Amino acid sequence: MDRLVSSRRPLGLPGGLLAIVAVSVLASSVPGARLLGQQLDRGRFRLFLDGSEIGTEDFTIQRIGSGEAQETLARGAVRMNDGRVVTTILRTVGPSMAFSEYAAIDRGADTLEVRVLHAGNRLRRVTVAPWGEEEQEFRASPQTMIFDTGVAHHYFVLGGFLAPGIADMTLHAFEPRSERADWAADLDIGAETITLQGEQVEATRVRIVSGDRVRTVWFDGSGRLVRVEVPTDGFVAQREYGG
Repeated sequence: MDRLVSSRRPLGLPGGLLAIVAVSVLASSVPGARLLGQQLDRGRFRLFLDGSEIGTEDFTIQRIGSGEAQETLARGAVRMNDGRVVTTILRTVGPSMAFSEYAAIDRGADTLEVRVLHAGNRLRRVTVAPWGEEEQEFRASPQTMIFDTGVAHHYFVLGGFLAPGIADMTLHAFEPRSERADWAADLDIGAETITLQGEQVEATRVRIVSGDRVRTVWFDGSGRLVRVEVPTDGFVAQREYGG
């Protein structure tokens, strides 16, 4: 997808209001916080990079309302062994879980704040970093989905394609904190038996193929996301048993 607009301004100008809103939203939405609605899933992933465990990811997914008015909120906290913490909140709308907005705060040696809004056929990304603020626009589509770098639970949205009779499709993926912000991908869905902490699990495997880059995720028989692999990054997320 093409980048349509890009502008940069010093930190603290009016455009920073979106990032300030993101901070306040995330501060009240850490996993475990009370929120009215139906809890769809919650749990923890253990995160690995090139075979070494690097941290954990706690997440909660809740739905508010019903029918076309329903909203799904996915909140997560990635805690790295080196002390870095990434807190996220993803909002989708309607039964199809169409992407609406996303916010992330990445706290490490520096703090990076990102907010993405979906309006019509546009995505607006606002990034606030120590050196200033940047605003960009990208084309969007009804198939736009958020898969942020190093975050596993976002792939839960693919669960809507696991029902019998749904054909493979092409989606538009967006990585808010990546230089390669967006890309088109084809889905390849099949059945597979995998091992989770020593137990054999019958799973549905979804491959997300974009050129020579392949990501693979697995859902168990109850539709829970249980494993994510991004081989080109050496990244693996495995759900904790019973989580």
